[in-house]
Amino acid sequence: MEKHIQQTNDRLQCIKQHLNNPSGFQSAARELLEWCSDQRAFQLQFEDSLMGCLTVVYKVASQPGYDFDLGYRLLAVCTSHKDLFSPKSA
Repeated sequence: MEKHIQQTNDRLQCIKQHLNNPSGFQSAARELLEWCSDQRAFQLQFEDSLMGCLTVVYKVASQPGYDFDLGYRLLAVCTSHKDLFSPKSA
């Protein structure tokens, strides 16, 4: 189980890097959107990595070259699950 947690957190870090780049934003955001459609994405073990990704989306989605609508959808999906976040992240 620990290996799965580490692999997932590593993947989230990779997604975060791609979200910072206009050419990688679309595919990374779509992958994250799909991942966040499953409530298991909001487990405490992934929270810091997920919040890092969402912070990047919040900062860059409205900039030229990024996809504001996709970023908005992603943030909306995660907001709809805010009850699954710890109090510090909610």
